[in-house]
Order: sequence, then structure tokens, then C-alpha cells
Amino acid sequence: MYRIALNTAISFYRKEKKSKPVISFPEHFIDIEDKDDGSGDTEKNINLLQQFINELLELERALMILYLEEKSYAEIADILGITETNVATKISRTKEKLKQKFLTSNH
Repeated sequence: MYRIALNTAISFYRKEKKSKPVISFPEHFIDIEDKDDGSGDTEKNINLLQQFINELLELERALMILYLEEKSYAEIADILGITETNVATKISRTKEKLKQKFLTSNH
């Protein structure tokens, strides 16, 4: 059942990604300065973040997809069959991993 839910979530994400080129990220997800100076940096940063999410392991990617859909930790835990504590820990670690990739790519 876990694999079905995970594959369904990933398939849904891929299908939505083709029809919607940009995902709206919650402001608290990662600190990206939103200075609208017309340079397109914000869009570039969002595209880069999407690329990094696509490079994650399957479970991490599923967690981020569900997190970005603003599912609660309880809902994510139920869908993926892991504990809420494990969800919180994995999301925190994955966000930190994404943040580090983002920071190193801007240098």
C-alpha cells in the first residue's frame, strides 16, 4: 500500500509539473530573497529548487511533494506509513539538504 501511495503521489506530481511549470513554495520553506528588481532571480531560484527536489531520493521527494501540498505531518505519516516524528525529522533534514545545495550553487 505504501508503494502504491508513493508512486501515485510521484505520478501526480509529474503530471501536474507538465501542466504547471512553476510550483508555489510556501514562504517558510526556504529563505529566498524576493527582491522583484525585474532580473528574474526569483524565478531562477524557484526553478533551481525544483531541480534539486527532482534529484532527491524517492522518499525525500515524496515527502517534499506532500509538504509542498501543505499536508499535515499526520497526513504525510498516514500516506507514507511512517511516524509523525519520522516525518518531521526527514522533512527537516531534507530541507537542510536542499538549502545547502542551493547555497553552494549560488557561489
